[in-house]
Amino acid sequence: MTNDYTKGHRKRLRTRLILDGGQSLLDYEILEHILYSAYSRIDVKPIAKRLMSDFGSLNKIFNAGLVALQDVEGVNDAAISAIFCVKQVFVRCAREEIKSLPIINNWQKLIDYLKISIGNINHENLRVIYMNKKYRLIAEDLQNIGTVDQTPLYIREIIKRALVIGSTSIVISHNHPSGDIQPSGHDIALTKQLAEACQSIGIELIDHIIITFNNYFSFKKNHLL
Repeated sequence: MTNDYTKGHRKRLRTRLILDGGQSLLDYEILEHILYSAYSRIDVKPIAKRLMSDFGSLNKIFNAGLVALQDVEGVNDAAISAIFCVKQVFVRCAREEIKSLPIINNWQKLIDYLKISIGNINHENLRVIYMNKKYRLIAEDLQNIGTVDQTPLYIREIIKRALVIGSTSIVISHNHPSGDIQPSGHDIALTKQLAEACQSIGIELIDHIIITFNNYFSFKKNHLL
């Protein structure tokens, strides 16, 4: 594949993107455009198609972990950086939607944010959302990264953090990579312990949300809080 062909192809793809905002581009062509920053001289179409074939969708590509991406032939660190950067754009745009709002009155925006940020990650992640008296976000922590089916919940660390930053209410959330939103006995027991610890010092545990990319389970709605 000559450099002239590569330049011509990139120019044609760029023109299509500009003309209609990318609506006419196929998924792998969108991915090609993102990968251009990582490969200045080669045709990235085979790499884009290989990524689509291995993961099955753009959503799974942008939620893939480092090791999974490294296993794809032709994918280098620069390509992985580009993919991770795009994922962070999604996450931060969604986070902006909840940043200045009373979260308790904008529940769907919080759910949407959690779906984008951790809903499709292939290892369990625990997020803690800390809020002030007006239920506005003041901090968010990724407390720990777990295995494919379990993540630690350190109650003392959550309480300590809330006291340090002056948080009066929290929401915790973790993802289930299996896609099953039902809580385990371990999830239920730890949530009860956290709720009791919060109550003892005047902090409100609003909810524990188990999240996947397209669904969620609320402990509060299901009367487990």
